[in-house]
Amino acid sequence: MSYLIESMKLPIDNFLGVLLYAVVIMIITGLVVGLCLRFIPNSLPFAWKQALVGLAVTLSLLIWILIVIQ
Repeated sequence: MSYLIESMKLPIDNFLGVLLYAVVIMIITGLVVGLCLRFIPNSLPFAWKQALVGLAVTLSLLIWILIVIQ
């Protein structure tokens, strides 16, 4: 566990830290968008909701990668 904490302190220096932050961002984005689509009344089919969650996660990862590269 201490190795994971150490790798997240300086994530740019190691691949494990970058992957951990990417997984955290994917989970948070998926939960936020999924909960918004679940509790805001709409008549979208289930497939559309899942597509929107996937699109939001993909876009958040692309934005995150662009921020990390700069």
